[in-house]
Amino acid sequence: MIHKLIKKITKSIFLISFMLLGFVSCYDDGYEEFVPPTGNVNNIQPSTIFTTSTDADDSMSIVFRSYSTEAESYLWDFGDGNSSTEANPDYTYSEGGLYNVKLTTTSSDGLVAVDSAYVSPIFVDFNFSSVDSQVTFENLSSGVSTLEWSFGDGTTLGWEAEDTVDDADFNPVYSYKTADIFVATLTATNFLGTEISVSKNIEGLVLSTVPDFTFDVNGLEVQFTDASLYAVSWDWDFGDGTTSSEASPMHTFSAEGTYQVTLTTTNDAGVSRSVTKSVPVGAVKATFKAIVQNGTADDFQGETGDNADAWDMTPNSTVKDDVAGEIDSPYRALWYNSELNSYIDGAFGTNEQPGSSSDGSYVNGVKTRAVKLSNSSRRLYQLVKVEPGVVYTFTIDTRSEAEGINTEVFILNNEITTEEDINTDPENNSNVDAYYNITNDFNPSKGSASENTFTTTTFTFEATSDIVVIYARAINAVDSSNEVFIDNIDIITPGF
Repeated sequence: MIHKLIKKITKSIFLISFMLLGFVSCYDDGYEEFVPPTGNVNNIQPSTIFTTSTDADDSMSIVFRSYSTEAESYLWDFGDGNSSTEANPDYTYSEGGLYNVKLTTTSSDGLVAVDSAYVSPIFVDFNFSSVDSQVTFENLSSGVSTLEWSFGDGTTLGWEAEDTVDDADFNPVYSYKTADIFVATLTATNFLGTEISVSKNIEGLVLSTVPDFTFDVNGLEVQFTDASLYAVSWDWDFGDGTTSSEASPMHTFSAEGTYQVTLTTTNDAGVSRSVTKSVPVGAVKATFKAIVQNGTADDFQGETGDNADAWDMTPNSTVKDDVAGEIDSPYRALWYNSELNSYIDGAFGTNEQPGSSSDGSYVNGVKTRAVKLSNSSRRLYQLVKVEPGVVYTFTIDTRSEAEGINTEVFILNNEITTEEDINTDPENNSNVDAYYNITNDFNPSKGSASENTFTTTTFTFEATSDIVVIYARAINAVDSSNEVFIDNIDIITPGF
């Protein structure tokens, strides 16, 4: 019995030993150690997103908050050359504007996600200084798309970024009409449409003096009459080396001529302002006022062609008298010049009649009109009754749409049939009582701006006959891209 048990144990040991030998014999010498997998083993793509908000206490500071998944590191590009590796930075810009901010996050698996958004920090503030009632505003703002100035008296002024900071409306100069306390407000809009306003009290104003005077010439003797506002003292310079401190002096000149007389007035604040006028001395005293037809071009807004008819060489019968409002004005027959009209048409190939159009300006919120020269053949032509020997003042407002578009103004003492006589030497021509070449009126249309600036040209002339012809041309104005707008044409008669 014991012998059989020993025999069974021996067989079992032998079988186990045989199995172990089999395992050893199957061993592979090329076996590598197990390494767990790395990377995005679950194929999950991380994402990044962030929000922006403006700091409630500082419009130049932006609060950034990241809502990224699987992010282990952060890289912010603030769009101005600066960056941050914080998860949720607060960043203050040094200059307002529109910036594209980018956030790049990296996960623990080395995967990258990117998000971007625009931010528009803005700074709004202004300083101001005043001289009597004239206030100069210094705009300190940056990062603004549009501005609106409200001066506190019902007057507002707009500005857009496309006008650039060199535009006068960015740092306006405004004159108040009373000495009250006003609240001036600057409202700025950033490039994402957010508005911010700053208000300041304007106080301590003193009404500005506005110097003005009229005069009545009788030979060498001239009576000057003060027409100034808010003046407490007067200082006259008669242009002949003599002065006066009277409010309305009588002055006798020693010789005939045109004198530049200057009146300087001073207000309660001790601030002085001056005005200068040309005074013809020794001239014939006028007995009637010279009348210019439709000098403002605004009388016929419903019939635009009629604005130009008053300046045509062959005006039609609808021209109205500015004074009496008459149809078929007796003045109309004075300037019918078909021969010159034919010469102009033949020399330049098109009609000489000036055009009529909106001039882009506003008066009391209404867009005004002007005659215009938009073709090399177009002329302003009108006869006006005057008195020989009287010295008149001529005034005209012009605005050129391009540089180098010179506008020539002639005051002729008779009608001409061609331009040959006035082309050679207009300043020394027997047909010309006065000539002026306007070269400084370039001011292109501002599009959305509420006002386009005209240049006022004023000169005097002594009439040598009983009529003058107002004659203007701009030969370099050949189309609508370089046309000339003309407005407020008048002959001012001394004493009227």
